Amino acid sequence: MKHLVLYLAVAFCIFCEAGSLGGLFVGGRLKLTSHNLGLNALGKVDGRPRDRRDTESLELEDNPDEKGSHVPEATPKYSETNEIIGEASTWGKGTYKTFDGRVFSFKSSCAYTFCRHCIESGGEFNIEIKRKNDSDIEKITVRIDNNDITVWGDIILVNGESVHIPYNNKLIHLKKYGEYNVLDSRRGILTLMWDKHNKVSLTIHKQYPTCGLCGNFNSTPGKLSMDPDINEHIASSRIPGDCPSTGRKAEQICKDGMQHCDKIIGAYFAQCGKVAALADGYRRVCVDELCGSGQREAACDTFAELARLCAADGPGAFEAWRNDSDVTCEKPRCPEDHVYKECGPSNPPTCSNVAPFQDSECVSGCTCPEGYLLDDIGGKGRCVLKADCPCEAGGKVYQAGDIREGPCGSQCMCQEAKWSCTEALCPGRCKVEGSAITTFDGVKYNHPGDCHFLAIHDKDWSVSVELRPCLAGQSGTCLHSVTLLLNSSVPVDRYVINRDGTISNDKIRTQGHYYSDKIQISKPSTSYLQIETYSHIKMQIQISPVMQLYVSMPPNQFTDTVGLCGSYNNKAEDDFMSSQHILEKTSQAFADSWEMASCSKGTPASCLSIEKERFADQHCGVLLESRGPFTSCHAVVNPKPYYEECKRYTCTCENSQDCLCTMLGNYVKACAEKETYLLGWRGDLCEQSCPSGLVFKYNVKACNRSCRSLSERDRSCDVEDVPVDGCTCPDGMYQNNEGDCVPKAQCDCYLNDEVMHPGKLIQMDDNKCVCQDGILLCQIPLDLALKNCSGGAEYIDCKDPKAQRRVDSSCSTRNIPSFDENLPCRRGCYCPVGQVRDSKGNCVFPDDCPCSFGGREYGQGSVTSVGCNTCTCIKGAWNCTQNECQTTCHIYGEGHVRTFDGKSYTFDGLCQYSFLEDYCGRENGSFRILTESVPCCEDGLTCSRKVIVAFQDQNVVLHDGKVTAVKTAESKECDLNDNAYSVHTVGLYLIMKFTNGITVIWDKNTRVSVILDPQWNGKVCGLCGNNNGDLKDDFTTRYSSMAAGALEFGNSWKTSQECSDTLEQTFPCDSNPYCKAWAVRKCEIIRDSTFRECHSKVDPTAYYEACIEEACACDMEGKYQGFCTAVAMYSEACSAVGVCVPWRKPDLCPVYCDYYNRAGECSWHYEPCGTIRAKTCKDHVIGQKFSALLEGCYARCPENAPYLDENTMKCVSLSQCSCFYNDVIPAGGLVQDNCGRTCYCIAGELVCNVPTTTATSIVSTTAGKAISTVSSTTST
Repeated sequence: MKHLVLYLAVAFCIFCEAGSLGGLFVGGRLKLTSHNLGLNALGKVDGRPRDRRDTESLELEDNPDEKGSHVPEATPKYSETNEIIGEASTWGKGTYKTFDGRVFSFKSSCAYTFCRHCIESGGEFNIEIKRKNDSDIEKITVRIDNNDITVWGDIILVNGESVHIPYNNKLIHLKKYGEYNVLDSRRGILTLMWDKHNKVSLTIHKQYPTCGLCGNFNSTPGKLSMDPDINEHIASSRIPGDCPSTGRKAEQICKDGMQHCDKIIGAYFAQCGKVAALADGYRRVCVDELCGSGQREAACDTFAELARLCAADGPGAFEAWRNDSDVTCEKPRCPEDHVYKECGPSNPPTCSNVAPFQDSECVSGCTCPEGYLLDDIGGKGRCVLKADCPCEAGGKVYQAGDIREGPCGSQCMCQEAKWSCTEALCPGRCKVEGSAITTFDGVKYNHPGDCHFLAIHDKDWSVSVELRPCLAGQSGTCLHSVTLLLNSSVPVDRYVINRDGTISNDKIRTQGHYYSDKIQISKPSTSYLQIETYSHIKMQIQISPVMQLYVSMPPNQFTDTVGLCGSYNNKAEDDFMSSQHILEKTSQAFADSWEMASCSKGTPASCLSIEKERFADQHCGVLLESRGPFTSCHAVVNPKPYYEECKRYTCTCENSQDCLCTMLGNYVKACAEKETYLLGWRGDLCEQSCPSGLVFKYNVKACNRSCRSLSERDRSCDVEDVPVDGCTCPDGMYQNNEGDCVPKAQCDCYLNDEVMHPGKLIQMDDNKCVCQDGILLCQIPLDLALKNCSGGAEYIDCKDPKAQRRVDSSCSTRNIPSFDENLPCRRGCYCPVGQVRDSKGNCVFPDDCPCSFGGREYGQGSVTSVGCNTCTCIKGAWNCTQNECQTTCHIYGEGHVRTFDGKSYTFDGLCQYSFLEDYCGRENGSFRILTESVPCCEDGLTCSRKVIVAFQDQNVVLHDGKVTAVKTAESKECDLNDNAYSVHTVGLYLIMKFTNGITVIWDKNTRVSVILDPQWNGKVCGLCGNNNGDLKDDFTTRYSSMAAGALEFGNSWKTSQECSDTLEQTFPCDSNPYCKAWAVRKCEIIRDSTFRECHSKVDPTAYYEACIEEACACDMEGKYQGFCTAVAMYSEACSAVGVCVPWRKPDLCPVYCDYYNRAGECSWHYEPCGTIRAKTCKDHVIGQKFSALLEGCYARCPENAPYLDENTMKCVSLSQCSCFYNDVIPAGGLVQDNCGRTCYCIAGELVCNVPTTTATSIVSTTAGKAISTVSSTTST
């Protein structure tokens, strides 16, 4: 099969520091290699045959035609794979093939340079081979990217330490590949492959000058092994030492050898693409081996090498060579239940990945029979049916059919190589932990408030919270009170819980214990209050050491709640719905809309001192310790976010120890919510002392712990919520009405909220009762059931004793329920009934109120856009369309990912991963998008990202600034009728639009974005999540289980188990802490006045934090590239919401466009938020319809040449528009397509003649166009 490679040459910006950030090198020398030279489909350059001149490097000095690295390149061209990649190999007892096709043999036990980077100093690689006296390979030594690799039989040493395959570090990767071992440079420099039978193969890019037995790329291909300079070549490759030099012996020739080799090679190998051109050389080696030994077995190694080369073309005749009756080669032996295949899968299906991506055609080796999978989970390496595959969860292996307990009462069965779970009935939980808020649907944000806020509002109940600056001496925001409103009946019940734990309500006589038909209040420990309402809403309120709120909603009883806690509907994307019924873009604008009065804005927390920063750094790290008190929960709840929040909060707190323990407790509580209970974590630092008579316990519930529970049924036992810790009564003791722990004999008794002391005789009508052991004993049993001024305002003086408090609402709070009704009247100025105050203080009717969005007011009838929806201000509220919008997933820099559903995380593993696919555990799917980070410096900083899009019959590779399209199967359609995708260069970016509703945006470095049409909602999986609107399940693994954190999740989406798991992640700021101050200073641009207009529409926090990580790079180039990419990501997010920020400067991530303008051609201009404005030859209309405005260089074409030819990136007239088919076709040119049709380039379109056999059917279906097409081609 002929592989076609589509490539796009892109120059890279190089930044240097000269007193300030970066200056772009724009002049000087530009190197061009063969893939820059414009090779056409017929193998010619500018109409002449290719020759050696075309593959040599050219240097242009101060070329006036030179383009800047930011000016878009022309449309990619096709050329053959072997134009850019070369292979050298050795096999058998000393046979070698050089890059340029020379094949020769010699025997020696000396050490030789197999291949090295042939420059005076600083070579990037060196490979040495030493054979034993019997000519078998004894040792292979490789030095690449500061790694020393030694292969000694089955022993592999990396930098002196023994390793096992698979193995990877930041710069190299060792894996199995069929029967071979493979060393890959993660920078893409080379791939070295070897087996146990003396076969070694090296593939490398032709840009590298090479020395050694591998030869170079300069000689004439196909030179035979009798060249007189071979001995000189061998001698020059020998490593100096005590080993005597060895010459080549004369080749042996015999009739039997010639006949045997001709027959086998001709029958099985000669037709293979990689063998045909060098067939004579292989025949000579084969004959020499056979004739020299007199045994046909001597040629087996050469036949095996030819079979390896043929495998690159896919299945073929070569697979049967071992079965030929004249072949006496020993057949390879395989483990039990495996079979040997000459053309087996390069990435065999396994229990952990039933349908893996195949990155090449096939490879020889032992594999499972058809219909079986390799068990790579149970550790036995057996071949099993899919139904017999085991599963893995939490580090434990389960056999097929095994059942384990899942979250929230669910059960999961190991079935068909993945987990099949019953529905997990998890409650929805909202948390208010100081300024840190988590919505019911899992969205986390910070809001430094100074006001009363509506946290939750449903039709029958509401919760408000009072957020205020923390007490004097502290920085940040604290929860001061919680108010619960039960408005299902009249009068409304109102409960105010203060930060000291007291409850304000006229009906409550006993603090900490109250029961009615609407609410149950209990106090399981001195640190918590527990509340449950009649509608099964549960609240846990921590009152010590600081106040925090946890609200739980019944599982799956979804409702459109509003407020700081968002909606409870498993759709995270609508959680920032404001009180004005519009979806806000930032947490600040969203939270401000739920203020219950006009308030001053809170101040973000800041660290109080260096000493506190050190304290936080030192003690919060216990959360991450691999053998610490929190370790058992790491697999359930990712500790990293809690660690970061712990450092931030503890540093801003006056009492650092209390705040530290609060943050550690928050992690413990999150673990308890996942049914993992941590004991003994407090130690000395967080030890909690209890009042006299109380004891500390880690898991406490209020059930049957009070004296009251002896008198009547304890309804707190009905509350199923997370256990809490704190001080409580010892076992056998009960809490009385005064809060003291007493034995049962000293307990009071209770009757309808009346308290009766122990031992006292009570006369109740004709009945006599006594209180004993907390129980009221009576002669006749009792029925204990409960018996049921300016601005148009007016002055209220409260003279009417029955007058209730007037509530003065505003335009911004009119949709928020009042918590002050049914309270005593308060004198003051109030708007007339039915009116509210506007932002100017005037009383207006609600329908006359303006709308607010993004911190701005909009008048009646105003229209704004939110995503793909249009919102109109009608009667003071937004009315929005309900279109389903496209969704976007990003990855950039050191693995910063934002999923389709809005979950942000960082994962930068060392393998290739499924970024997005629709296989999702099934054998069949329609596409895959794979990603792999590519390092650029000694500590492995990610400086680019390799992406493969597998769609229909081709793999499209985005790598090293180039686009490469490799066909994986012969197309059954005419290529020109089957365009699976289109490629567009837009500004700094390359956009690929696929016919299946997927768009890929690539910045030619580390950033990749995938945009999905709505048809893909809930139908995809991978690192981008499942696109179902619920971010809580975005960490669904390949095996359909939920991962606790990014590491487990990311590892599950490896494309091959021949790459070891990433066990821990280190980020640039961890490796280079000395760079952090620089990074913080530079990244402040995201939060300063440069982007001020955008801050209210796009929260800069996540981008700012990612920028700091990116800027802590290992070298200057990487530092600037990461920094510029991170800022560009925020800039693009601002552009998407209509805020265009021209942030680049000559000394800050510069992009030069105007410098390269030339008279008479395109006028290139930089635009921070642009799209193609010129008419294009492809569409004949102005502008491409892309969903994003992207920065970069854009052409403005003159009137006499108004069309932008995307193939040449030049402005032309319509008649001069070129076409594209495997290469650029000039206007008026012709080409023959894969269906044998002759096609002409007319006005930018290829018009093809139609074969007689199909003309009639085409005319009948597309009459007008088909007739025009036929007539235009047949008349030529």
